[in-house]
Amino acid sequence: MWQQLNDELSADGFTVIAVALDPDVAAVREWSAGLSIPVVIDADFTVAEAYGIVNVPASVWIDENDRIVRPADTAMADDRFRSFTNVDSSVHHDALRAWVRDGVRDLDDNAVRTFVEPPSAELVEARLHRQVALALRDRGDDEGMIAHLDAAEALAPWDWTIRRGNMPLRGDDPFGQPFFDFVSEFNDAGRPGYFRLRTGLAES
Repeated sequence: MWQQLNDELSADGFTVIAVALDPDVAAVREWSAGLSIPVVIDADFTVAEAYGIVNVPASVWIDENDRIVRPADTAMADDRFRSFTNVDSSVHHDALRAWVRDGVRDLDDNAVRTFVEPPSAELVEARLHRQVALALRDRGDDEGMIAHLDAAEALAPWDWTIRRGNMPLRGDDPFGQPFFDFVSEFNDAGRPGYFRLRTGLAES
């Protein structure tokens, strides 16, 4: 769907850039085969941290002057997970078309500033633990890596980019049983933090 939106709106100067939060280059190549949009790999979560992405899938709208005109928020490509997310993908797509074609924004600059949430001290520390884990992985210290992944998850238990992003680093399938166990924990906890639902583009 993102490829289709890119093709539909490219004449208006719009480009989709996909960012995969995945250290597995082969897996990214497999699912992105046939796409013409740029696909970059954010194995160290640099982009995710810079733009405040705490869940996937998410989108950030950036204009031609490098300004964020809509901050990171849940954005589904289609409706296959609507029963879980309660997000109607067409609402987001229509808002995107209105911005690209007509300059109509659902958030002005002041609202964007309001909705860009600085990370908490716990999340900053969790991200630091993850960066240390990645450095230890590169040095072949799997035991040290796991200890820091554990520390990151303890500090930010509902940050999906940390919890789910750590799964491949642990050797777990991010669509396997550990993921479904996490989703169960998340649901039992009242689904904290994943959906901001702050821009009016999602249905409760």
